[in-house]
Amino acid sequence: MHRWVTRVCLVGLLAGLPPARADALGDPLGYPGSYGGDASTAPPPPPADEPQVPAGLDPLRAPESAKNPPGLLVWHREPAPASPCDLPLVDPAWMGPGELAYRLAEHRRGCSRDHTRAFRSEFLGRLWVSGDYLLWATSPQALPALVTSSPAGTPPGEVGILGGPGTSLLFGGNDATGPMRSGGRLRAGYWWDPRQEQGIEAGWFGLTNATTAGSFMAAGGDPWLARPFIDATTGLPAAIVVPPPGMLPDDPAGVAQQITARQSAVFSGVDVLYRHGLACDRFHRRWLVGGYRFLMLDDTLGITQVADIGSGTPDGLPSSAFTATDGFRTLNRFNGGDIGIIERWWRDRTSLQLTGRMAFGASSISNQVAGETVTTSTTASPDGPQTLVTGRTPGGLLAQPTNMGRRDDAVFAVVGEFGALVDYALWAQCRLSLGYTFLWWSDVGRAAALVDPQVNPSQFGGGELVGPEVPGRRFTTTDFWAQGVSIGLEYQF
Repeated sequence: MHRWVTRVCLVGLLAGLPPARADALGDPLGYPGSYGGDASTAPPPPPADEPQVPAGLDPLRAPESAKNPPGLLVWHREPAPASPCDLPLVDPAWMGPGELAYRLAEHRRGCSRDHTRAFRSEFLGRLWVSGDYLLWATSPQALPALVTSSPAGTPPGEVGILGGPGTSLLFGGNDATGPMRSGGRLRAGYWWDPRQEQGIEAGWFGLTNATTAGSFMAAGGDPWLARPFIDATTGLPAAIVVPPPGMLPDDPAGVAQQITARQSAVFSGVDVLYRHGLACDRFHRRWLVGGYRFLMLDDTLGITQVADIGSGTPDGLPSSAFTATDGFRTLNRFNGGDIGIIERWWRDRTSLQLTGRMAFGASSISNQVAGETVTTSTTASPDGPQTLVTGRTPGGLLAQPTNMGRRDDAVFAVVGEFGALVDYALWAQCRLSLGYTFLWWSDVGRAAALVDPQVNPSQFGGGELVGPEVPGRRFTTTDFWAQGVSIGLEYQF
């Protein structure tokens, strides 16, 4: 009788206990604190039309105060309590299509936070940044013939003349390409709404210098180095071996020559855009973009010719050196209004983006030409060789008083851009991208276009101009393009 009473009491006590918690038996949802077992024992889910808190609060554990998202959002911190993993929380009202596609993807990381989202506040939760490594090429430009050579024994009147017997072209006379080179691009933006329909962004890009250069040295006239030009007084090809007013010596044994030529171009740009959503489907966005664009192209061409004529003694002293420099530079700056379309589609962890933009504005073109010839004399002294400047005159060879100076112009210009980009979500907030960009600028000035191969030699050595006023100042424009691939990372806070 006693045994039966004991059994009845135990059954009654067990029947009065609350059901077991799921976290004591194992968590079927994959994070601690959720309820398992019979669904009737779990707290009721929030209504389907109630937006979830953008901080990623767990609706099964959040207190009653969490049902007022605006009251919880603070710009500098995340609302609490927050779930360490918000993967089950999928509400398109509080996230962009990229994160939504990631969360619904079949193959994804176990937790959409991945412990990277330190803040999911109203401000930081809408901020994004990206960085790209660029490998781009730019359009070439035609260089005039700048450096020639002739073999030893060439008659003085034929040295370095284009088309003459034995004359070789060492630099110029071809296209200076804008070779593939490295660069960088940075962008940052902010969405006005969590669904990423409206926003603003700004970006910068820059390429390393595109350089074509040559340096040539010779001694004793084997070979001779020269600078070719067209004599405007005769209309015939000519060349300078020793910069004016130097003369080619009868004995070439004490002559040392060096000519360097360098063409360089630097290209960069900045833009600010506002994005307005035209089509905002679940995994597709079409934005109308408009804003401001700035581009800069700095193009330079420089040639330096040095001839040192010694005495022929072992120490070469006394000696005279003649140095002529020519410098040409165009600084192009574009300012204009930008408008275009950005189209982007998402699927699982990948996306495809196409961009088409046009900017209309003005190209400000600053042309600068400078030249100088310097003569020095070096003599022996008890304290060692002493060098004194014995002459300094304006003008080198292709830069003379008739074309030297600065000129500023402005012309209407158009800039177009096409881009394609594919990316892959490493996790919910970070995407690895591979892209292609083609950028075209309708009107720029190039340094090589400033060179006039016709020269009136009466100006050499500071002489008075007699005859035609050449070389003359030139102003011509051409189009410019840049294109290449990029690889980068985008992070959505």
